[in-house]
Order: sequence, then C-alpha cells, then structure tokens
Amino acid sequence: MSQSDEDALVLASDDDEPLETGESPTPTTTRCLPSLILEPAVFLVFFGRFLTEAAYQNQILYQTCVTVMQHNETECQPFLGRDRASDEVKKIETQVQAYAATIMMINAILESTIPAVVSLFLGPWSDKFGRRPILLSTFTGFLLSGSILIVLTQISAVTNINPWWFLLSSVPSVFSGGTCALITVLYCHVSDVATESARAMRMVSMEASLGLGMMAGSIAGGYIYAGVGAATLFILAGSVITVGLLYIIFLVPESLKPEDLQSESRIRGFFRFDLVKNLVMTCCKKRENYDRAIIWMVMMSLTMCIFAMEGEGTVNYMFVQKKFNWTVTDYSVFNTSRIVIQVVGSIIAMVLLRRFLKVSLITMTMLAFACCVLEGTVRATAQYGQEMYVALVLGMIRGVMSPMCKAILSQLTPSTEIGKIFSLTTSLQSLSPLGAAPLYAAVYAATAASYAGAFNFISVGLYFMCYCFSAIVFGMQKSMERSNAYRAFGS
Repeated sequence: MSQSDEDALVLASDDDEPLETGESPTPTTTRCLPSLILEPAVFLVFFGRFLTEAAYQNQILYQTCVTVMQHNETECQPFLGRDRASDEVKKIETQVQAYAATIMMINAILESTIPAVVSLFLGPWSDKFGRRPILLSTFTGFLLSGSILIVLTQISAVTNINPWWFLLSSVPSVFSGGTCALITVLYCHVSDVATESARAMRMVSMEASLGLGMMAGSIAGGYIYAGVGAATLFILAGSVITVGLLYIIFLVPESLKPEDLQSESRIRGFFRFDLVKNLVMTCCKKRENYDRAIIWMVMMSLTMCIFAMEGEGTVNYMFVQKKFNWTVTDYSVFNTSRIVIQVVGSIIAMVLLRRFLKVSLITMTMLAFACCVLEGTVRATAQYGQEMYVALVLGMIRGVMSPMCKAILSQLTPSTEIGKIFSLTTSLQSLSPLGAAPLYAAVYAATAASYAGAFNFISVGLYFMCYCFSAIVFGMQKSMERSNAYRAFGS
C-alpha cells in the first residue's frame, strides 16, 4: 500500500472504489454513505452486547451466592455490584467467585468452540452464496440470546434460580455463528466492497465501529445498571440489537454481485467439507519468499492477542472487585477509559508515527506489542486502583496492533484468498477462549487469596512472544530489502 493511500481519510471512498452494492457510483451518489452503510449496524450490535457484560456476571455471582452457597439475600446483595462489599461479604467472596468463575469458563468454552467450527464453513460458503445471510443469522442469534437473558432475569426477580440456567442465553448466538462468524463476514464484506489499496483502511474503519460500540456500551452499562437494574438494562440491550437487525434487513444489500452467487441448495452447500479442505490448503500452501511463514506468524500473533484478552476478560472483573473493591460503575469507568485511551493513542500513533515520521507497518506492530508487555507488567504488580490507569497509558497504542497485522495480511494475500485467510484467523481466535478461560480461571482461583493479579503474567508472556514474532518478520523484511519483496509493509 502506498503512503498516500494510507494517509487518506478512513471514511473516504475512492472514485473507482465499488459501493456497498458492488456497482459503480453514480454522479448523484453521496461519497461518504456507501463507506458507512454497514458500520452503524456493527456499532449497535457490539453496543448492545457490551451494555450487559458486567451486569451478566453480577447475576451469576448473586445467584451463586443465594442458591448454591445458600447465604441470605442481605449478605449476597453486594454481589449485584451496586454496593461496595462489607468485611463480612469479603469472607465469602473468594468462595463465591471461584464457583462463578467455573460457570463463566463453561460459557466462554461454549461461545468459542462451536462458532470456531462453524466459521470454517462460513467463509468459503459466503464466497458462493453471499455475505448477507450470515449477517442476518448472526444478528438474529444475538437477539434471541438477549431475549432468553431477559426472561431468565425476570424469573430470578421473582424466585432465585440456579446460576447454570444463565448458560441458556448463549445457545442461539452460538449456533448462529456468534462473534466469530460475524467478524469473518465483516472481513469478507470489506474485501468485496473495497479496492485492494483501500482495504486495510476499511478494516480500520470497521474496527473503529467495533471499538466505539464497546466503548459506548461500557460507558452506559454501569450507569444504566446502577439506575434501573438488570431487567431494564437487558431489555434496552435487546432493543438496540433489534434496531441493528432491522438496519441490516432494510439498508444493507448483498456485497457480492448476483452473477457471482451460486443457485444450488444453500443448506447442502454449507455441509461440503471440501470447502474446509480448500481453506486449509490455501493457508498452508508454499508461497514465494517468506510469505507463508509471515502469514502464519501474523495469524498466531492475532490469536495470542485474543487469547490474552479473553482470558483477562474471564476474571478481570473479579480481580478488581477483590483487589480494589470496585463496583460495576467503577469497572465500567475503567473499561471506558481503556477504550478512550486506546482510540486516542491509536490516532496519535497513526498521525504522528505513521504519517509524519513514516514508521513502517511492521515497526508499528512491534511498538504496539512492546506497549502491551509494559501494560501487563504494571497490571500484574498493581497495589492501588490508580496503577491500573497508569497501565492503560503505557499501553495506549495497543489499539493499532490488530489493524496493522491485518494490513500486513492483506498485502501478502491475493484478493481471491483473503476470505479464507480471515476465516481461519477468526476460527483460531474464537478457539482461543477454549484454552484461555480455564487457564486464567484456574490461575485466578489458585492465587486469588495470595496474589490476585498473578494471571496478568500469562498475558505478559504471550505479548512478548508476539513481539518476538514481529521482530522476526522485521528481520525477514530487512533481509529482502534489496528485492523490494516486502516494501508494502516495510515502509
């Protein structure tokens, strides 16, 4: 990618870039709308899901306390996260959190295993039958999951229920492909509608909508929960996802051209295992220079990043609740600050380092991973809540690591193969919680009483491995400098 392409506005659309409909723009067409047409729906669905994240964990903690541990409702009230824990509650906190961590671990495994397998079929399937059916199915699955969560919360308001029932809310989203399928089809959609030179920047635009949705959901979630409770919060989240689904139905057309779509049975076509075989062969085939090695190192780096983030997400709320006595509102403010700092840091990095100092893509990736190592180290050794915010500042440019890695993949992969590469990448990322959730939960349960922040050292080690991979890629790029083989991401 040339420097002028990357310096262009993320939301801008080249004159020769196809619109979301796959057709050439007419003179009367607004230039910015086609580039934004899918992003609002993506924002809405992630806003709705992150709106309920902390409140969902609190429901499990509370029902564990009153139903499984059989403590009275007064003792268990602080586990709803709306009040700070007393000294009496802290005596039972470790036991309750350990049991709840098991439920959350099973939930994470459920939400990662099945979607990871489904995604291996969805990428090649969508190349033949279109992206829109997958968008509709994933959004519908999220809506049905939210509806089940609303019903369970209404029941628990009348009578206490076993916390394991809350796993039912994951079933619809899991069998519709979940976040793994959604992200896969988003990458494929970008590949369809963007030119090769603009594809990386469109990925940044798509990821910006994800980040903004997460940020807004994290900001609003704690305050809405503190004001109106879980039931109303879950209803609001379901309504937001409904709006996103309606947006997809009425405003987002199929990104593939009609002549590129096949007419055979969609159901029969989905269960063709040769699609997965072709995907694996594409990712493993021998390529020129160091292309195959670089592709796999970048893919593994992206996977390890998600492994660390998913593992931290499993126990992070329990960690800050125990270590710093934070409420849901405190945790929501922290998550919001994290996203804001990352967005600002990413903008500064792209403008200052990339645009003015001409730092290469691979160097930006190395810097991002180095910042992640520093952030994880401070989090692991933090003794006061303020130190968690210091860690956020140290890791402020970590937000560029995923777009930069995907930009490198897009430079190395032909347009006819990029959907398969992204399908395997998202499947590996979706499988990562399968190992991350039990590992982080087990480490936290074993160290919560003596050293609650020990699990952060796992993340430090993973990010350091990612840094080493990036350093190897940097060395490969330098060794091929005379041939200009990797000039696209080395400049």
